[in-house]
Amino acid sequence: MAEPVKSNRRTTTTPPLKNSNPSKIINSEEEKPSFYECCTCKKHYKKLDDNFPASQSNIYAANQKLPICKICLDKLYDHYCIALGNEDDAIRRICMKFDIYFDQSLLNASRKITKDRSRIHTYISRANLTQYKDKTYDTTIDEEKRGNIIESEDDLDNLTDAKGNISKKMLLFWGTGFSPEDYIFLNVQYKDWTGRHECKTKAQESLFQKICLLEMQINKAIQKGDKIEQLMNAYNTLLGSANVKPVQTNDNTLAEQNTLGTLIKKWENEKPIPEPSEDWKDVDRIGKYITIYFLGHLCKMMGIKNSYSRMYEEEMDKYKVNKPEYEDDDEALFDAVFGGGLDDDN
Repeated sequence: MAEPVKSNRRTTTTPPLKNSNPSKIINSEEEKPSFYECCTCKKHYKKLDDNFPASQSNIYAANQKLPICKICLDKLYDHYCIALGNEDDAIRRICMKFDIYFDQSLLNASRKITKDRSRIHTYISRANLTQYKDKTYDTTIDEEKRGNIIESEDDLDNLTDAKGNISKKMLLFWGTGFSPEDYIFLNVQYKDWTGRHECKTKAQESLFQKICLLEMQINKAIQKGDKIEQLMNAYNTLLGSANVKPVQTNDNTLAEQNTLGTLIKKWENEKPIPEPSEDWKDVDRIGKYITIYFLGHLCKMMGIKNSYSRMYEEEMDKYKVNKPEYEDDDEALFDAVFGGGLDDDN
């Protein structure tokens, strides 16, 4: 067999343009169809808006809707969730298939959904908001090629996306020049420090920030085998300035620096509240009152014979007055009514 001949033709590649999306196609006014058909299940729908998700892609410019109905889209989403193992990858795959703009901030926002609406429909509806006008999956590719800094303005809980890309807020808070692993370490340590101790002022925020940076430097120095005496002195000074040294954290300072929720968790772990004794479990007897005077009374009214109605009857018997009965003893009845008979002398 002859060996394949290597081509000498040179190929050139060009970087993506600032916006590689094609110009928006404008539909010509035509007569509307009598029905709309789903490309997956072939079901016919009379209404377009309520049954097909919106689209900004030129591929679907005729109706500005996706060709798949909402029911089939849910099934496709469930399929990819099982096949890919998580919802985020499933949403990205659907965006890739139907030319929908994919963005990490939209992905985070789509987690806040209602019970009667799937996450994929929430994501698509948000991707069609005004601020994402004319953005498609081509826009996603362009943004990812421009660099590893994402445009998200989320809080410090979402500093990186699934690929480790760095947000602007992280760069502004920690500065540039660190690796993605360093940013993650700094973020975890900062959240741990501020979660255990009070951090209400800018000075406290800055101290905890410098503590985290020094912790990272100390760890790297230990790995390299360098001396850490100067770093530890600076670290202890910062701990003293932040009033979080071990010798400073007595019971009073712990109560002042920790939030109420943190203190409750600490107390429950170290010295939980014991179960009350039998005499103090129902001090105001509200449990008994509800059982007898509500459940028991209700069962008695409804003619239901059970333990609750019997408890109600037994409780009511304590307050009943029964008429005395006498059998063939008029003298005893007379004495009971008038308090005794006549004197013998009168």
